[in-house]
Amino acid sequence: MSGVWVFKDGLVRRVEHPGQEEEGSSSGGGGGRRKVLVHVPSGEVVTSYEVLERRLRELGWERYVNDPCLLLFHQPSTVHLISVPRDFARFRLVHMYDIVVKTRNVFEVRDAAA
Repeated sequence: MSGVWVFKDGLVRRVEHPGQEEEGSSSGGGGGRRKVLVHVPSGEVVTSYEVLERRLRELGWERYVNDPCLLLFHQPSTVHLISVPRDFARFRLVHMYDIVVKTRNVFEVRDAAA
């Protein structure tokens, strides 16, 4: 396992090739394959926060405090908090995996269809 740990926008992540654009972003930039967040039971690709919020609400997640920079979701029965940038264009792989970890077996990160 190689790479460099990078601190950017308040998040720490490991970068395989530090000179290249961010891989796996939802905007498709960079040299790697584009990744998408998929709601597994329906097979629906999350293409907007409206889709994400609808699916999270079905699982008992609620919108949390109104933050000017972030959308926050909280599940009252747990201590988990999902935070994503308010601008969907800034929704990145790290946010997708955060959702996958906190909603086991419901969401998945996959390579986007070409």
